[in-house]
Amino acid sequence: MKALYDVTRPGLMLSQVWPRSRERDGETHRALETAIGIDRFAAYQTVEIPYRTERRAVGRAIRDQGLQYTYCLTRVLADNELNLSSLQENTRRRSCEQVFRCLDHAREAGADSVSLTSGARPDEEAERQQALQALAESMKAIVKKAVEPPAVSILLEPLDVVAHKRMTLGYTQEAVDLCRQLASEDLRLQISLDTAHTILNNEAPEKCLLLAKEYVSDFHYCNCVTDKSSALYGDNHIPFGPPGVVDVERISRIMKAQMDMSYFDSIRRPVIMCEVLNSDDHDPEGLMHYCIDTMEAAWSKANDIETAEAAI
Repeated sequence: MKALYDVTRPGLMLSQVWPRSRERDGETHRALETAIGIDRFAAYQTVEIPYRTERRAVGRAIRDQGLQYTYCLTRVLADNELNLSSLQENTRRRSCEQVFRCLDHAREAGADSVSLTSGARPDEEAERQQALQALAESMKAIVKKAVEPPAVSILLEPLDVVAHKRMTLGYTQEAVDLCRQLASEDLRLQISLDTAHTILNNEAPEKCLLLAKEYVSDFHYCNCVTDKSSALYGDNHIPFGPPGVVDVERISRIMKAQMDMSYFDSIRRPVIMCEVLNSDDHDPEGLMHYCIDTMEAAWSKANDIETAEAAI
C-alpha cells in the first residue's frame, strides 16, 4: 500500500540554505518569503532571529500560511558557550535560563517547536553518564516552561558522541530513555533524528527510527563522511553522494523502511527535513530546488521498491 505522506514536499532548513541570514535584520523574513513563493515546502526551520520586529514579521507569515515551524537554538547555545548537560550547576542553570528567554522569542516568531541539543561531552564515560542526568534535569525545567501558553513542543536532537561534534547525547537508546524518564512525570519531550548523526554513532538510521518511533517527530536526511582521512570527515551537511555515504539510493531505502513502519501515515504527519549547507552562501534558490529534486528522486525509488514487493 502506498504511503500517505508526500515527502516530495519536505521541510526546509532555511538557515542552512541562507547561512548568514541571522546576521542581517530582515534577511530571514526575506528568505522565508522566497521559499513560501516556491510553494514546495511543508515546514521550515531557522536558527534564532535576533530582531524583534523581524520575529513578528516571520510569525505573521507562518500563521498566515498555517505552516509548521521549528526555532532551533543550537547556535545560541554554542555561541554563548552554554551547555544543558554541564556538570557545573551554574553553567547548566544559566543555559536553561537562556533557553527560557528564547522560548518567548520562538513564540513571537510563530514557532510550534523549539530544537535543542545537549552540550559537549565530558572526556570520561562515567562523567558523560552523569552529564546525561544533568541534561534530564534541564529538559524537565525546559519542558515545564514550554507548555505555558502558547505552548511549544521541545525537540531534542542527539548528535554524535565520539566522531565529530562529540556531544553528551548522541545514542538513540539514550535519547529514548530520556524521553521515557520525562514521560513518567507527564512531561512530553520529542526527538529529532538525523541520518548523519546516527551513522557517525555507528547506528543504522532504520533501526534508530524503529527504536524511537514513539518520540520522533522530526527527521533529517543529511549526508556525512565516515572516512577519517577526509578533510570533510564528520557532519558537515555536504550535498548527497560521495565522498559522503548518504546518496539518493540510501535515502530511498530509509524512506522504504519508514513506509513499512507506517511512519508516513496521515495521523503522524512528521516533519521531514532535507539538510544541505550552502557553504558558499550562493544561489539559495538553486539549493532549494536541489533538495526538492533529491527528495522526489528518492521517493520515486522507494515507491518502486514498494510496488515491486507488492507484486511478489
